Amino acid sequence: MAITNPTKQAKANKKNIYITYICVGVIAWFPLSSLMYGTFDLFGGWLQNPRIFGMVELSNLVAMIFSGLIVFGLIKSESVYQFTNEVFMELSKVSWPIKQGTGVTRWEKFRELRESTIVVLVGLLVLAVIVGVIDFVFQTIIKLIF
Repeated sequence: MAITNPTKQAKANKKNIYITYICVGVIAWFPLSSLMYGTFDLFGGWLQNPRIFGMVELSNLVAMIFSGLIVFGLIKSESVYQFTNEVFMELSKVSWPIKQGTGVTRWEKFRELRESTIVVLVGLLVLAVIVGVIDFVFQTIIKLIF
């Protein structure tokens, strides 16, 4: 059952928004961790990368702190919260594939998924051909000019 009241919808999205922010922080932690490890490795002679309490390296701890600051900044930003809430509200309007409990068999779900996949692949193929033709035309024009 869809929630039609925007206020109720916004409250329902709050948990999802915070989960999204945490996922962004975790995703940001990976490159930050590599960057910090590389920084400590680059300055290895005079900047050590010790283990804190024998469990976590200092580079990982610094990356976790930066990721936490990113999540905190996302939570405190009203414009980011409003944008994310609007994204979730638009996603609630999307026509998703057949839901469970509708009496539809697995084969019918698979048929719909297969047909949707074929549509996407054909669309990508058509787009690739168009881009390839345009690229070939421009490449030929550039070779003629120069």
